[in-house]
Amino acid sequence: MSILGKTKFLQSLIQGLKTNRKIVIIESDDWGSERIPDNKTRESLAAVGIDMSTNPHAKFDTLERLEDLEALENLLISFKNEFNKKVRITTNFITGNPDYSKIEKSNFKEYRYEPFSVTYEKRDGHTLVFDKLKSLVSQGFLQPQFHGREHINAQFWLEALQNKNYNYLKAFKLGCYGIDAPSKEEHRKNLMAAFEYENTKQKEFIATSIQEGMQLFEKAFGFQSSTIIAPRYVWNSSLENEFKKSGIKHIQTTFYQQEPIKDAYINKYHYTGQISKDSGLHYLVRNVFFEPAYSNDFDWVNQAFNKVKLAFQFHTPAIISMHRINFVGGLDKSNREDSLNQLQKLLKKIIETYPNVEFLSSDDLGKLIESRHVRN
Repeated sequence: MSILGKTKFLQSLIQGLKTNRKIVIIESDDWGSERIPDNKTRESLAAVGIDMSTNPHAKFDTLERLEDLEALENLLISFKNEFNKKVRITTNFITGNPDYSKIEKSNFKEYRYEPFSVTYEKRDGHTLVFDKLKSLVSQGFLQPQFHGREHINAQFWLEALQNKNYNYLKAFKLGCYGIDAPSKEEHRKNLMAAFEYENTKQKEFIATSIQEGMQLFEKAFGFQSSTIIAPRYVWNSSLENEFKKSGIKHIQTTFYQQEPIKDAYINKYHYTGQISKDSGLHYLVRNVFFEPAYSNDFDWVNQAFNKVKLAFQFHTPAIISMHRINFVGGLDKSNREDSLNQLQKLLKKIIETYPNVEFLSSDDLGKLIESRHVRN
C-alpha cells in the first residue's frame, strides 16, 4: 500500500462510525456467480494460451457446491456450540449468470441471463444447494445481500464477442466469462467491473440490471437487500441514485471507490457511516482483508487479527473482506480446507481476545448507522 493509501486508510478509521461495542462484520462477495465451471474448462482455456494460473480466481473460484456449504455450516455450528457465538457472514450475491445459448442465438447482440438458482439446478440436477443456502439463512449464519445481476460488464463483453475477440470467444464456447484477457487497445485489464459505463445508453442498461437484479434477489430470498457492493469497487457516483431507487440504503466498499474517467480510474476515499453527497446513502467501509486463497505465503490470521484490533482501538466496527473464493473447493478441495482452517483460527483468536464481540451482518450495521443519524 502506498503512503497515500496508508494515510487514507487511517483517516477512514479515524472518521468512521464510533461505538464501544466490539462489532465484526464479514463481507463475502461473488456468491451465485459461476466463474470457472470446472477443471475441464480451466484446463481447456489454459491449453489455448489463456492465463489460468496467475489470478487466484482463475485457479480456485467456482460456483459453490453442497459440500462447500456443509463444511461452512459445520464450522459455524462449532463456534455456536463452543463459545455460544453465532458468526454471521454477509454473502453478497450475483443474482444471474449468462444464458450462453440465448446470447449466441442473438449473434452476441443481446445479453440474456438465468437466475443463479437455475444455474445450481442445471449443474447438479437438483435444488439441494439452494435449499441448503436458505437453511443457513434461516439459521442466521448467512445473510445475503446484493452484489449485482451479473459479474461481467455485459455490454463491453458483447462488444468483444462481436469483434471476435479470440480469448473471450474461446471462453464463451466453454460456458465461461471470468478470464483475464489484457488488450493493448483498452485500459481495462478485464471486464469484471459490471457497473462501468461510457454513455447514457450503457448507463440505462446498468440501471435496468440493478432493478432486475434486486427483483431476482427478493424473489430468491423473500426479502429486499438494503446494501450493495459494486463489482471490483468500480462505480460512477451518479449511479448511486439508481441504487437508491431500487431500495438500497447502504453501499459496501473498500476504503476507496474506483470512479471511471476516460482512460483510467480515480480513487474516492470513504469511511463507515459517511453520507454520500450524491445520493444520501451511507458507506460501509472494509478495513480488514482476509483472503487466504490469494496466497499461501502470507500470515493471513495475524495480519487480519491485527487489523481487527486496530479497528477496535479506533472504536469502529471491524469489517472483514473474505471473498467466496475462500469457501469453495470445487476446483481444488484443499483451497476450501485451508481457508476454513485459517478462518477457524482467526475467529477463535478474536473471540478469546474479545469475549463480548458481536458478529453482525452488513444490513445490521446499516440499521445501527441509521439509528445514530436519527438520534443526532
